[in-house]
Amino acid sequence: MLWTVEREHFLCPRAPEEGVEAFAVGDIHGRPDLLEALLAAAANEPKRAARRELIFLGDLVDRGPANLDTIVLSLQAGARIGADKVTYLMGNHETMMRLALDPATPRAVALEALANWVRNGGGRVLDEFDPELTAERDPRVALIAARAVTPEYVKDWLDGLQAHARSGGLLFVHAGVHPERSLEAYLARPWNTPLSEIREAEHWAWIRGAFLAAEPGPEGFFGYMVVHGHSPGDLGYTPGHAEQIARCRLNLDGGSGLTGRAKLGIFRGQGVEVLTTRGPRNGDL
Repeated sequence: MLWTVEREHFLCPRAPEEGVEAFAVGDIHGRPDLLEALLAAAANEPKRAARRELIFLGDLVDRGPANLDTIVLSLQAGARIGADKVTYLMGNHETMMRLALDPATPRAVALEALANWVRNGGGRVLDEFDPELTAERDPRVALIAARAVTPEYVKDWLDGLQAHARSGGLLFVHAGVHPERSLEAYLARPWNTPLSEIREAEHWAWIRGAFLAAEPGPEGFFGYMVVHGHSPGDLGYTPGHAEQIARCRLNLDGGSGLTGRAKLGIFRGQGVEVLTTRGPRNGDL
């Protein structure tokens, strides 16, 4: 099947830092083929600013068939597209994964995270670590075994994930921000909050409704335009990118596993190009 890449052009109410062009990759969910298509298109982009920065918006893993290949490809992506800086953000799927695999996580919290991670597509990652892990009936044994076989580069990648990134008037964060909470306090909420204590609206890796429904006006979200993922198809809150941008945000989650689509946003000055690659759905691979 041919992996196509479509382009849309929009004007934005905010711009990246002067002298910077920002490339933002939405949710990939274990689909290196989709990431490869986006990186090939990005590599062909002429450099039009002094610095090129690449930001992964989170949820690189889970649900797809080749999660480790996706991580490896993302680690090569900066060199592939000539980026001067690469930033990896933490999505809600990475929070579950890291909570489970991090030895510093209390055992009860880790076991809860492991169960949630597996239910939400993390079993695909464990299968790539060792197929026997998902067959293990005792979750305590599975947790110890998973930590023992996690590749070092995966541990390093997880350790380096950030909650958010900023460039000029752009704020990059996985799920979004709450329009009625202090921005700095909200973004400072710890990634390793136990899942049983998470309130979706109160965390940058999980928020949906309060953020997606917001109409902040020309001031944007505390002066920023928010670039995010997490909500495939915008969950029906807006019909398209133009409407999102009018609300001072842009959703780059194409629903990769379900739809076979993934998105890349290229921000230059007050313009953005949204590239969408289309390939087979997971079940058709």
